[in-house]
Amino acid sequence: MKWFNDNAGVMVLVLLIISVIAFIFIIITTLSLKNRIAVQRLKMVGFYSRDVDSRENYAEFTVGNRSLNDVGVSEIGLRNGKINLDLTALYMKKANINPGTRIVIDQRSSISFRLTEEELASVLLESPRGKKLYRLRLYVVDIPGNVYYGTMHAVRKLLAEYLRRLNAKGRAVLPASAGPDAAATLPSAPPEEPVAPAEETQETK
Repeated sequence: MKWFNDNAGVMVLVLLIISVIAFIFIIITTLSLKNRIAVQRLKMVGFYSRDVDSRENYAEFTVGNRSLNDVGVSEIGLRNGKINLDLTALYMKKANINPGTRIVIDQRSSISFRLTEEELASVLLESPRGKKLYRLRLYVVDIPGNVYYGTMHAVRKLLAEYLRRLNAKGRAVLPASAGPDAAATLPSAPPEEPVAPAEETQETK
């Protein structure tokens, strides 16, 4: 009894430390469960791929839903520099989804689609505002309006190499000193006014 009386202060301090550690552990665990269950997380990847039979190159995109909730998608597209290029209709056509149907990525699942080199160049380079190749990202806008981004380094490399092949045939123009990350242009590109970047809320890493 005397020992308890003599060490009461130490025991109270130890119990207090244990209580604080337990409280912090509960908070961290609760936040982790909330992030897993309530927060929508999309992971985007893009591949520089080649068909084993035809040996033709193509870009393949995958959008994965890492959360435990289904994610409704209102728009999916590519962002070339500061320009958004909506691929929603093209994706729905490739996925045989009827127009007007909502795109949904199931929990712990993903959606994928691919674009040939010609399709990729057509989407990115033949629109009036898309004559140059800048930083390339895939973006997804969910139903509540959150925007998710994933940088497509491999896809950009694919497109840059394709443009160089066109340049060698006299169908595209690239600066002679252009490196792999240089902006690529087509010959008939008219001057464009600067376009303000769209608001970004989240970016996938």
